[in-house]
Amino acid sequence: MIMTWSAAIAAGAFVVLAAGILLALRAALNKLGQVQAAADKVQQDLQKLSLELSGLIQPAEETIRAAHKQLESASKLFEAAGQVGGAIAHTTSAAERISSVLSESAEHHAKRYETKRQVGEALEWAELGMAAWQLWQTSRKAAAPAENDMDAYQNRVPDQ
Repeated sequence: MIMTWSAAIAAGAFVVLAAGILLALRAALNKLGQVQAAADKVQQDLQKLSLELSGLIQPAEETIRAAHKQLESASKLFEAAGQVGGAIAHTTSAAERISSVLSESAEHHAKRYETKRQVGEALEWAELGMAAWQLWQTSRKAAAPAENDMDAYQNRVPDQ
């Protein structure tokens, strides 16, 4: 009898264990279904996101290309500015050398008395020429209205 009871208890334990395993498997399958549904939703979201991103890639590439072209243009501009700066520096250096040579030459000539006398005479002649030119300009301007008056008078009087 103990044997029967033992077999019955073992059979009952087996049934309870089998039922527990089946309930656990059913719960696991429900959870797996929920995880799969969530994974499907994430996959759909990723597909939408990838479509949106692929739509943004081409404008981004065009923007990058345009920025690259502008950077190349700017670098050429800066290079040209550098070359202009070099040319200005070269010109300044040349002007300094010319100024130095002229200064030395002027100093050399100024030391000589005869050069001073010639410069004085040249300045006197320049002053005389300027005065003559101003006198000529003044007399020319004074004569111009008189000629204009004469022309106007002749145009008004009928020929006889």
